[in-house]
Amino acid sequence: MKVLTIILLGIIFSLTACRQPAPPLPTSVSVAELPTPLPPTATTLPPTTDLTLLEPPPPPTLVPVTSPPTATTAPLAPLVNIMSPDEGADFILGSDVIVRGLMQRQNGQSIWLALVSWNGRLLTEVRAAVTEQSWEAPISIPPFVSGAAYLQATIRDEAGQILVENRLSVNLIVDTNSTERYLALYRPLPKETAVGGFNLFFDGTIYRPVNSVITISVWVDDCQTRVSRQSFVLGRSTHPIYWQGFTVIPQGVIGPGCAIAQTGDPDSDDWREAVMPINILPTDDPAAKGIRIGSPLPDSHIAAGRELYLYGTALNISEGPVSVTVLMENGRIISQSTSPTDYWGYWEFRVTIPPDVSGPAKVTVSTGAADSENYIEAVILIIVDPAPTVES
Repeated sequence: MKVLTIILLGIIFSLTACRQPAPPLPTSVSVAELPTPLPPTATTLPPTTDLTLLEPPPPPTLVPVTSPPTATTAPLAPLVNIMSPDEGADFILGSDVIVRGLMQRQNGQSIWLALVSWNGRLLTEVRAAVTEQSWEAPISIPPFVSGAAYLQATIRDEAGQILVENRLSVNLIVDTNSTERYLALYRPLPKETAVGGFNLFFDGTIYRPVNSVITISVWVDDCQTRVSRQSFVLGRSTHPIYWQGFTVIPQGVIGPGCAIAQTGDPDSDDWREAVMPINILPTDDPAAKGIRIGSPLPDSHIAAGRELYLYGTALNISEGPVSVTVLMENGRIISQSTSPTDYWGYWEFRVTIPPDVSGPAKVTVSTGAADSENYIEAVILIIVDPAPTVES
């Protein structure tokens, strides 16, 4: 045990003898100074504002949530048309007709159908039966007026005011087999050209004329102003009568108009009228020339050996000659001559048909040189029957 103690003391001595002196301590550095505090952040408030007195802004106003508006349907614009009959349809006087069409309307609006003559006379009017998109109306064609007319479909409001209309042209035709009184107008033709200062030719048939008198006239300003008139007495007859007449259109009258034939008073049940639209041109219009053959009628029959009476009007040709030629189908010319016209363009010519001809013949009435741009002609065909045999 003594020995162990000696050894441990030796070791401690050795370690103490070998230790080196301690290095010097480093020089202490002075403590760094903290930077001067930064100035307080600038404020946008004025120096005198007491922040403690500021009130918080009011809360935003809340808009109450509402449901989106209900979609509304725009009111339907009124529309109406006529699907049946077709444009230019023929209606026989005294017959019954059903007219149909399509429409678009609002509740409370009604559909009406009227038949109106070309000069504006209301002949009949009925309220139409309607479904969701269509309408239908039966009408009876009255016997008083023949010639040009139109159907007029209208939509009316609850007060009866017309909101929209649609028109369709029709023709009112006389039933010549009828035993009722009637008046038919054959010429002028629809939309025929006339010229102010010259004759306008009329013809047609009439049955039971009132007091045997017929009156022809020309109207303008939507057929409401009469500019010419001519009356004449017909022979008494128990059969239909073919009639002809002329009236002079005054100079300076131009534009669309109506040619009207009439018998009786419009306020009476015996009254009859026929209406045809015409177009009146000024004399300096390039189209204001033409020739109208009043007689004979196309496809007329005349016996060989008899006299053929021709007459008519040369429009815009005053006191000038017209040439008249009658040519048989085999090339034989049986008449070729000229006829003067009067101040109103009227001309007439008589030719005797040779007794030894028969068959179709061409009647040509012309004015101007045949090879010039001023040449005008009118042509009709007639039938020459064999001369009647003479009993011995």
